[in-house]
Amino acid sequence: MHGAGGLAARPSASGWRVVLLLVPLLFCSCLSLLHNRTERALALAEAHGLSSVTLEQNGFSLLTLLRAPPVPHRLLVVYVEGDGVAWLDRYHLSPDPTPREPLVLEMMLQDPHPAVAYLGRPCQYLERAVSGCANRYWSTHRYAPEVVAALGGAIDRLKQRLHSEEVGLVGYSGGGALAALLAAERRDVAWLITVAANLDLTAWLRHHQLSPMPASRNPADFAERLARLPQYHFVGEEDERVPAGVVRAYADRLLAPTALTVRAVPRADHACCWAAQWPALLAQVPFRERERPLY
Repeated sequence: MHGAGGLAARPSASGWRVVLLLVPLLFCSCLSLLHNRTERALALAEAHGLSSVTLEQNGFSLLTLLRAPPVPHRLLVVYVEGDGVAWLDRYHLSPDPTPREPLVLEMMLQDPHPAVAYLGRPCQYLERAVSGCANRYWSTHRYAPEVVAALGGAIDRLKQRLHSEEVGLVGYSGGGALAALLAAERRDVAWLITVAANLDLTAWLRHHQLSPMPASRNPADFAERLARLPQYHFVGEEDERVPAGVVRAYADRLLAPTALTVRAVPRADHACCWAAQWPALLAQVPFRERERPLY
């Protein structure tokens, strides 16, 4: 309720007592949601024999889940998590960006490649990662250089742990944008696959009539570096959050790409039903087992 001139009415003494009682309840509720989401993801990973490793990288705590082959494999496939629950609605930032459902993990578990890793985003899953993380890293700075650097450092450590020489990158939603940014910076990326990814940040913000994000990088601005990379981009025909036009705007920036495909998936929206279709969709990617020639 608001008073005259749009100013909030001052709470009474009893009102303040109600507020003080609600604050710890809301905090506990947020922690409970975080624990439930984290426990669900970790239980799923454990049921499939994945090892869990928390990496402290560039000031961020990152959850990683690994499936390691019995012998070293040259190619490591890395799945990059999406933006999660960044906003509650158009005007209210979420207190915790941890994804409600482990969609990317479910996709990763169905990848038949021997060496596969799930790479969580800054400020997700881990209690200290959420509580100690500035909320700009799931809003205006979610694709900032320091985020890209943290994920890149984590990939270096995963490669070293699994004795791999190169990576294939798979990114969902905003994780696809970050996967493209990582591919633009690294020399060890064999290929790039994205799902429902906002690869042209400017086109995506314009579509939703949102404010610019100058602290974040736009993958489309690195078109020259990415043009020669084999890449496959899945978009949902019914996706209103990242419509196909956003991905095609990115593809149009890549002049004479070597191997780029944009594949519209019928009856798919932003969340449904990527995990259920993932084995069949992966089978459509011609270069998935391809390894990058050594320089």
